[in-house]
Amino acid sequence: MRIALKKGWKWLLGSILTLLGFSGCDRFGIFRCEYGQPMAHFKLIGDVKDTKGHPIKGIRVVHAPNPNDALGWENDTIYSDARGHFEIELLKHDWPDDLQNSTVTFEDVDGSENGSYKTKVLTRANLDVKQSQKGDGSWYSGAFTATANAVLEEED
Repeated sequence: MRIALKKGWKWLLGSILTLLGFSGCDRFGIFRCEYGQPMAHFKLIGDVKDTKGHPIKGIRVVHAPNPNDALGWENDTIYSDARGHFEIELLKHDWPDDLQNSTVTFEDVDGSENGSYKTKVLTRANLDVKQSQKGDGSWYSGAFTATANAVLEEED
């Protein structure tokens, strides 16, 4: 009876401590127990030009952190301005590694209004990524700027 009571108290105390956020994952000093969401700030900037170096207005720029995301839940979209420039804050990333599989698609969606151009897709290898702010060594990985410049070919 006494052993069963002792086991019962240990189980009850362990359950309560677990619910309060205490656990044994730092038992050997290897892992840190933290609750929250890893994050980093990202900015995607760039310019869209034709093969002659002229800026192209109205090009849809879509950043897809995971091209396998069929529903496109995390895609960010912006359009190039009159100078062919675009800039967008990317708020849905967890770690800088998310850029590893990302793509940036440039698509002419305004018809022949600003010329007709072929769609172009840039992968991580085509992006220039620089860290602009260090992380805190915990959940925050810092701030990063990814530059994606595209030269679009005219449609035939």
